[in-house]
Amino acid sequence: MKGIYFIENRCVGCEECMVACEKAHEGQSRAYVTMAGGFFPFPMQCRHCQDAPCKAVCPADALQRNEYGAIVADTEKCIGCGTCASVCPFGVLRLNSNTGKILKCDLCFDRLADGLEPACVTACPKGAILFGEIEDQQATRREKLAAYVKSSLGF
Repeated sequence: MKGIYFIENRCVGCEECMVACEKAHEGQSRAYVTMAGGFFPFPMQCRHCQDAPCKAVCPADALQRNEYGAIVADTEKCIGCGTCASVCPFGVLRLNSNTGKILKCDLCFDRLADGLEPACVTACPKGAILFGEIEDQQATRREKLAAYVKSSLGF
């Protein structure tokens, strides 16, 4: 499954991902940057979990997985109860302060349909936000870490 993947130590906290998301979604960013441990910037947006607890608990069935693997919100169905936000393991879902409906990353599925990557990925100047097959990205990261450990040990 394709998704957004983060390389934490690359994020410089510039918030370009937020600006790009805001531009792509009519002035409302679905992403934000938080400071992990008070010092390290970390880009945050929906991970579109395989087992998606937000989708499972929505009493209005307003969250559905689309053909791109994104969990998308149907604001016509959303009743604004916030149940989905309360079970999000990453704390990235929130209610729109103007409408009272859920506001969440949709993987820029309209951009994906045009063969483009999500806006936050394209905007990140340091390559901290990637889009692709999650399993491939995790395997690449494990290989790099293994090579680093081996070289550190003199192998």
